[in-house]
Amino acid sequence: MEAATLLGLLGVCGFEDIKIKKIRLVVINIFAIVGVIYHLIYERLSWLDMLGGMSIGLILLLIGYLSKEKIGYGDGLLFMATGIYLGFWNNLILLWLSTTAAGIYGLILMAFKKKKKESEIPLVPFILGVYVVSLIFNGGTL
Repeated sequence: MEAATLLGLLGVCGFEDIKIKKIRLVVINIFAIVGVIYHLIYERLSWLDMLGGMSIGLILLLIGYLSKEKIGYGDGLLFMATGIYLGFWNNLILLWLSTTAAGIYGLILMAFKKKKKESEIPLVPFILGVYVVSLIFNGGTL
């Protein structure tokens, strides 16, 4: 149930990130509320684990603010929501792997003159891809 919900969140947000280059707050809020309710019922993560996971997103929001949104606010809010499901360490690993994959993709595009250094790349499809690979190979554990 948890993996399906997280896949739904990342799928919807990934589609929006590619098509309209924005992530709707209402979508993130719905999935975040569902995540909190899920953990209240099944107690898979403690409140401390959920808050730790959400702190990754808060740090991204701060970096986005300080960098004049080089990292989008939607990405920070999304990582707050994924932190509810994954906790601190798995959310940190998700961030690291997805930004690494996006960086490699960006370098490839720059090498073939498809994008410039200043070009934006949607991050959420890479988050989704990393999570799907983790489901296939580790059952969702990053």
